[in-house]
Amino acid sequence: MSTSKITDRLSLEGIQEVFDLFPYGKWQVAGAATGGFLVYKLAGLLKWWFIESIHSPDSYESVLLGDFRRIVASPPSSVYKEWFAQYGHSVSYRGVFLTRSLCTKDPKAIAHVLNHAYDFPKPSHVRKFLVRMFGEGVDHKRQRKILTPCFGPSHIRELSPIFYDKGYELRDIWLRQIEETGQDVKEIDVFIWLARATLDIIGLAGFDYPFETLSQGETDELVKAFMQLFAPGQSPPTIGFLVDIIPLVKYIPTERLSLIARSKEIMARVGSKLVRERRAAVLAAANSDGSVEQKSVVGKDLLSVLIKSNMATDIKDSERMNDEEVIGQIYTLLIAGHETTSTTLTWLFYDLAHPQNHAIQTKLREELQSVETDQPSVDELNALPYLDAVVREALRLNSALDVTPRSAGQDTSIPVSKPYIDKKGVERTEITVGAGEEIVIPIALVKRDKEIWGEDADELRPERWLEGSSHPRSSEIPGVFSSLLTFLGGPRSCIGYRFALLEMKVLIFALLRNVSVELPDPVVEIERKSFIVTRPAIIGKDGAMRSAMPLRLRQVRVE
Repeated sequence: MSTSKITDRLSLEGIQEVFDLFPYGKWQVAGAATGGFLVYKLAGLLKWWFIESIHSPDSYESVLLGDFRRIVASPPSSVYKEWFAQYGHSVSYRGVFLTRSLCTKDPKAIAHVLNHAYDFPKPSHVRKFLVRMFGEGVDHKRQRKILTPCFGPSHIRELSPIFYDKGYELRDIWLRQIEETGQDVKEIDVFIWLARATLDIIGLAGFDYPFETLSQGETDELVKAFMQLFAPGQSPPTIGFLVDIIPLVKYIPTERLSLIARSKEIMARVGSKLVRERRAAVLAAANSDGSVEQKSVVGKDLLSVLIKSNMATDIKDSERMNDEEVIGQIYTLLIAGHETTSTTLTWLFYDLAHPQNHAIQTKLREELQSVETDQPSVDELNALPYLDAVVREALRLNSALDVTPRSAGQDTSIPVSKPYIDKKGVERTEITVGAGEEIVIPIALVKRDKEIWGEDADELRPERWLEGSSHPRSSEIPGVFSSLLTFLGGPRSCIGYRFALLEMKVLIFALLRNVSVELPDPVVEIERKSFIVTRPAIIGKDGAMRSAMPLRLRQVRVE
């Protein structure tokens, strides 16, 4: 590796200036810092060794990383699934520096953690990661108060024309590509096209910014920066994960960390410009005295509503978000309002493409084609029972988020619905956790748990949502929507779930009335790669891994 590449990754001059301020050599300082950090971690480890523990694996891969690398290197959730089969609904394992972590799929335990969200915050290394990647603020209660007007039912309804416009634009692109073949079918990468559609939607609905990726591709610098940020790698991003756990790791040069830094710089610059423009528009439409009222919104995009809400006269100065926090919401809108929806729809199309699910696809299409208008109202769309069932089943079967981590704010106990026998042979109805201990909620596994959803939990079966209480245990799951963990639950549940649900329904309505999906021939091996969201990935002819979902799309002629 050349010196220029190393200096591109590390600000060596800056580091040297810090070291020069100390009367000791730089390696003495580095050694002391590392030693102090290890002693701190060891003290926590010794504490956890003496806390009563549930069952755990007999061994771990390394003293430094515990089972961390095995978890991130394996297919999403596969290690947790293996442990649950061996130890029951909850398992203790060793993470970095052998710190104890808990993973539980027990519904009562999950409900307790999510419903007491401020007692079980995100782990410190996750918060650092989110701040580093998205600039996410730590004062969630204050931010949520400002954000609430953006995601109210009435405002989301006003955004539906944007959803329809982009949905039909994508449909027309697909039909045109099919017709150009001279046949009724063509193999198309539905992942990239759905990602473009949802990017265009969140650009306009989120901050009145025309990405135009459906018509121009990924030419916009903000889009390119965002796409690079979440591109899958062939090997697990261990260094990237460890940066926020072990402070000194950030000085290890990697191409991935360099790419993140470049993407962040672009996103911050463009984000600042968007905030300035939206604020200027809000002020231009303000009252004659310069005051802003929440009810007099200029612009329907979420960023304008957010800025107006943040500037409203009935908001205390101490409650307002600063520019960095507002810009952070742009990143959050991009990931939550685009990536999760496009990925969920991609997996749904993949499931529908399987021959055993063609009857589901046909039944759905018949219901969609029974609607006489091309743009049904939100109420009319929500009145389609099979569409609603398909959306719920898609959210259940394929989770955009594989897991969500939390940590205990203090020494405490977590109740469980099913008693377990601890290592000493004693029956327990709660799990003891120590302050700072990480608690992993395996979202994807809970949504496929056969004890909750039945023996067909791994199958796409929308009818389960039309059969009344065919899965009564699902009511134990604290989901803000339909007893699913898709949008989590409790005081920190996803505030934008109405946006996502409407966007999904509109896109399905616009696309599947005139297009059917089939598996490609020959069938391509699809891998699940998780970096914040679980994307489909394939290995191309050049040996490089990329996010993609090639499917055969066939034109359906409406009689």
